[in-house]
Amino acid sequence: MKNLTFTVSMSDLGLEIRLPSTAFLRIFDQNNARFDLQNDELFFLLKKGQIKMIANDLELIPKLEFDKVVILNMATYDLELEYLTQYLVNLAEEAGIILRDKAEPIKIPSNIEKACATSADEFLTALTAFGIKLEKKKGLSEVEFFVNRSDSKATIIWEKSNQLVIKAGAKIAESGGMKSDGTPGLAYRFTQTLREEQKANWDAKTFTTTEDIVLKSVNEVGHFLYFAGTNSWLQLVDKEGRTIHELSVV
Repeated sequence: MKNLTFTVSMSDLGLEIRLPSTAFLRIFDQNNARFDLQNDELFFLLKKGQIKMIANDLELIPKLEFDKVVILNMATYDLELEYLTQYLVNLAEEAGIILRDKAEPIKIPSNIEKACATSADEFLTALTAFGIKLEKKKGLSEVEFFVNRSDSKATIIWEKSNQLVIKAGAKIAESGGMKSDGTPGLAYRFTQTLREEQKANWDAKTFTTTEDIVLKSVNEVGHFLYFAGTNSWLQLVDKEGRTIHELSVV
């Protein structure tokens, strides 16, 4: 990828990105195949930021859930549409992306493949600015989630459906879970139970974990770290600011 300067305009139809070559992209929210495709255009269908299909024929679209469409108008590129489409399909599959309902594969001559690579470098660079990449979305077990609160800071890995790991070195809240009258509430009692079970793995003087701590749910993580009191599915976020709820709900 390279440094790139492009212009972006916004309308009711979505975003339009004008590239240095005068090729342009359109990005818009859409969950059905009722959109127009002109000559010299190909499209990407995405679901939650992951590319699900790359094609240049609307008739190929199967029954498929998607929430965003990217259209590339490549009229300015000195390329056959079918070759560039096949090149992008190849790139996606090499990255481990499973695509739906592709056209019949064609062989790309080596000289044309180089031209495809040059053109793709331009518009794929632009798409990365909008979080769209030709790469496989990480599974949840590969994503680090973070809690970054005034009373608690931690890194969490969701290794299995019933196994979340709070990495050693987490800061846990020193107080919380009290009712309005100042007496211990249910959240306080549940937190204390969890912390007692894990007492060998955290320092009660510094309120810092000394070993990885394995818990069974997002709810338990919230209690252990900061006495809950809020929706922990919205408190755990990845490095791009996406919540664990956003990434786990299909």
